[in-house]
Amino acid sequence: MAEFDIRVRTAEPSDAIGLARVQVETWRDAYVGVLSDDALIDLDEMQAAVRWTRMMGAIAAPERLAVADHDGQVVGFAHGGVSRRAVAKVLGWDGAVGVGEVYALYVDPNYQGMGIGRALLADVARRLATHGFDSLAILTLEKNRHGRRFYEALGGAAGDTVPSVVGGLPADQIPYFWPDLSYLVQRIETAAS
Repeated sequence: MAEFDIRVRTAEPSDAIGLARVQVETWRDAYVGVLSDDALIDLDEMQAAVRWTRMMGAIAAPERLAVADHDGQVVGFAHGGVSRRAVAKVLGWDGAVGVGEVYALYVDPNYQGMGIGRALLADVARRLATHGFDSLAILTLEKNRHGRRFYEALGGAAGDTVPSVVGGLPADQIPYFWPDLSYLVQRIETAAS
């Protein structure tokens, strides 16, 4: 991130439009050929901004919504917290203690490859570690090759395919799991140096 001054910070209500823009642009870039063209065309930034505004009003510790800020513009974000019960049950983690989950991790396609995704993931992982979590999981679409390479490069262990529906269509997901949250943070920080 030497070329750009990127600051990772807590999301604020005024970031809702930026969160929505990054989410929509990232989906349209990453999921061409994965989701239907209609589903991608129908993505609505204003509706997404309303959802993010509502969601931000309900965030409480240990949950974390962090943004990557470049000159006042949101260029990425990560959202994580307690592993969702439905996800934990499907993956066989139901009742597991200390499992956090990254619900969303997106970086504007124009800013990818600059370490922003690693910085956001590390931020959420550190936050969860301070709240007693010792492991982390994330789900990504099975056909999201770029995302899968990213998680594998950071030592994420891939689990079994999880059937799901995205944009009204079947779209299998793959879970990635880091059993040692502190090791993940250390690995990210070492890669950034």
